[in-house]
Amino acid sequence: MIIKIQNSLDTIAQVTYLTQQENLGTTTFHVRNATGFGAASWAVQAGKTGEEKSEIILLSGAPSGTTMAFATASALDHPTDTPVYAIKYDKIIFNRSTSGTAGTPVPFSSSTVAITPDSPYTQLDDTSGASTYAYKTQYYNSVTAGTSTLSDWITPAGYDFCSLAKIRQRIRNKLYNSTYIPDDSIIDDWTNEYLEMMTNNAIDVDESYSMGTVNLSFSGTVELGTITSADFKQIARMWITNDGGVNYYKAQKIRLNEYDPQQIFNASLPRYYMYDETVVGRKPSDTSGTASIHYYKLQPVLVNETDLLPQSMRGYTNGFVEYGLAMAFQKDNKPDVYQLHWNNAMSTLEKFKKEITPRNKTGPSFINIIEPIGNEDGLWM
Repeated sequence: MIIKIQNSLDTIAQVTYLTQQENLGTTTFHVRNATGFGAASWAVQAGKTGEEKSEIILLSGAPSGTTMAFATASALDHPTDTPVYAIKYDKIIFNRSTSGTAGTPVPFSSSTVAITPDSPYTQLDDTSGASTYAYKTQYYNSVTAGTSTLSDWITPAGYDFCSLAKIRQRIRNKLYNSTYIPDDSIIDDWTNEYLEMMTNNAIDVDESYSMGTVNLSFSGTVELGTITSADFKQIARMWITNDGGVNYYKAQKIRLNEYDPQQIFNASLPRYYMYDETVVGRKPSDTSGTASIHYYKLQPVLVNETDLLPQSMRGYTNGFVEYGLAMAFQKDNKPDVYQLHWNNAMSTLEKFKKEITPRNKTGPSFINIIEPIGNEDGLWM
């Protein structure tokens, strides 16, 4: 089982440049500015990831001024203006779970390998691996023993086609050169921008596309309660019980200025009002009770590499890719190509909105008739 992880430390690391050519065997680099570049035993990378003469060396002490000293000699020549990155770590630990993503990942024999800076990826050949295993990785400094946090799960099947990692990679793959987008978080932000647009379009068609539930308890005569759900947007409906769930009564919404201080409310005909964006008031409030709330929710952003698009959007992944390409070409100052991909993304957005409009395709839907219709009007149902 061959597992590989992208070498991306140089995209987020502090960088400086050589002021002269440094030949193999040297233990000192002369750079433009090494102040604050790292601490003793930090790893630095000379050269960009993927270049043939890139290498990683460990510092012998904290660099300062215009020089940095190493614990071992460099193995390659590096010309003037070669970038030097403070990447901190020189190795990767591959942690394995034999129970798939449900298990706990732990290191195993020969699972710590040196980062290969002359390749876009560092890989491990797990000779005892199986298709049911799952992996997480973390960076490791071989001198300080410092480690980074664990990565998301890596499975033999790879990332799901609708995952954040796959969308990001599809965007990079369609660019001739994506190195001017140094950080994956930039592409992730573009993906979440388009997700927000798709979500708003779905809610515009039918707000029930994005629903959540929460119970809100009121103690004694407390009138106000706060909805703490992070994805709360607004209440769709509320039911209130004052007898521990034996009876529930539908609460009607009123405005804060629609009732008098002396007005009497009936527990079987409860009312609620919004006091703030997340604060709810109830009427009456003379006894303890619980409000069962259905609410329209905000779509959570995609954060982890394995996070998937919402179910209704998984047939429209190309729109996310097109939007990302549009933003990339805009960043690259290519307005004509940007406009082409922008139009494609907006076309997919409009197609998504039209195709989800008839949400129930299983048969006839009932229509609520507000005005009564009778045969005396000459109309028959």
